[in-house]
Amino acid sequence: MECVGRYDRATLLANRRDELITVLRALDRLLFALDDRLPWRRAIREQFQNADAVRRPHGPDGVVLGAEAIRLDASVTHAVLLIHGFNDTPQSMAPLAMALHAAGWTVLIPRLPGHGCDLQTMARQANAAEWTACVFDTYRALRATHDVVAVCGLSMGAALSATLAAQYRDIPALVLLSPYIGMPRPLQGALIAAWVVQCIRPYRRGTGGERSIHDPLARAKSLGPGILTARMLTELRTVARRAQAVLPQLRIPTLYLQSREDNRITADAAERNFSNLGTSVGEHMIREQRWLFGCGHIITVDYCRDDVARQVLKWITTYAGTPSD
Repeated sequence: MECVGRYDRATLLANRRDELITVLRALDRLLFALDDRLPWRRAIREQFQNADAVRRPHGPDGVVLGAEAIRLDASVTHAVLLIHGFNDTPQSMAPLAMALHAAGWTVLIPRLPGHGCDLQTMARQANAAEWTACVFDTYRALRATHDVVAVCGLSMGAALSATLAAQYRDIPALVLLSPYIGMPRPLQGALIAAWVVQCIRPYRRGTGGERSIHDPLARAKSLGPGILTARMLTELRTVARRAQAVLPQLRIPTLYLQSREDNRITADAAERNFSNLGTSVGEHMIREQRWLFGCGHIITVDYCRDDVARQVLKWITTYAGTPSD
């Protein structure tokens, strides 16, 4: 009886939280529409946007220079779809892309909507439905031209990759890098505070970014804005929850790779997520969890990037074959 009571309270709390977020969303939309009459909000918005434009110069299309989608053509039969993470750009996957390309694979890294662009576009376009549609459409297009398409995602990109793999079971190999699957409980509560603050300040600076990449040279090259909106965080939660729900359905050989020093996802959370992989399939599910050391959350550019590339290539080659052309 006590367990049921605890479950009911947890469910009630989650529902109340979602209801409050819905109200705060509506208030934020109203305030956004009244920006011309609220000069203090407009001033804050412009301050963030102007500073970001100086730090990350944009091209005529609003895309940050260097943050464009990446396509490296090689094999006409074997390809890898790489998906970058939340509030980041395809550039964070570039070292891995180059290693795969050097081994003969065609590699494609789409730029997720609302990423690698000016802040105004980011705030308008970044949402779970657009991110998911981008990944699914890109996979289908790549699959139409290549016999074999393996999939690898980083952080939120790993969550999107898991959702994709749950539907497209002909994917021969899946790699989840520092997967952001299931939002940590402290951040669930922090969402409410983020929405309250957003009513005053349209943008907020992210925290912990300096711990996501230990290598200072790689960190300095990062093209992520380090700026968020409450709406973006809420959409991230949607993606993370959806991925958590489909984990038991995965049937594809899956490599789960994460650093022990990851500042976004704890080792305990990673082990729980890994234990749910393919549970509806049973013991026939091929899966492996491996740990890295000396790097943060963005393992594709950090000190461990060469080890990551080596392990990803070996896993994909083992289960998806070797490009022969």
